Amino acid sequence: MHFSNVQIPLHELPQVEAADFQPLEKEYLQVQRITYIITTIIVLLALTAAIFFIDDLQQYEIIIPAAALFVIITIVGWLATRLNYSFSGYAIREQDVLYRSGWFTRRTRIVPLNRVQHVSVQSGPIERKYKLASVSIYTAGAEQADFTIKGITNETAVQVKDWITNQMHGRDNTL
Repeated sequence: MHFSNVQIPLHELPQVEAADFQPLEKEYLQVQRITYIITTIIVLLALTAAIFFIDDLQQYEIIIPAAALFVIITIVGWLATRLNYSFSGYAIREQDVLYRSGWFTRRTRIVPLNRVQHVSVQSGPIERKYKLASVSIYTAGAEQADFTIKGITNETAVQVKDWITNQMHGRDNTL
C-alpha cells in the first residue's frame, strides 16, 4: 500500500470570492426592519414594565442613562441591519451551495451537495407578505440546518430546493 499526501500550492485552491454571489431580494431588507422594530418595541415594553414595577429602578440616575443607551443601541442596530443585508448573498455552484453574511463578522458557509440530506422551504408571516421565503439545507449528522438562505422569492426558494433535491437523487437539471 502506497501512501501519498502531496501538498497543494495555495494559488491552485478554488477561490470562494470567485463565486458569483446573488444578492438577497430588496424586500428582505424591509422584512428585517419590520422584525427589528417589533423586537425593539417588545424590549422597550419590558424595560418600561421593569421600571414601573421595580422601585429601585425608578431613579433619574438610572432611567436617563438607560434611555440614552437604549436609543444608541437601537440606532446602531438599525444601521447594522442595513449593513448585514448589504453583505449577504448566496451562490449555487455545480458541487456546492454557498451563503455569505455579516458585515462585522463576515461568514461564508459552504455545503457540498454530496453531504446534503434534506432541504426545506419556509416562510414566516412577514416574509409571506412580501412573497419571500427561506431555504434551509441540512447535512448528514446535523440536527439543525447547516445554513438557511433567507430573503429570496418563493419561486426561487422552490427552484433551489427542487434543484438540490434532484442533485441528491442523481438527476441532472438546470437551475
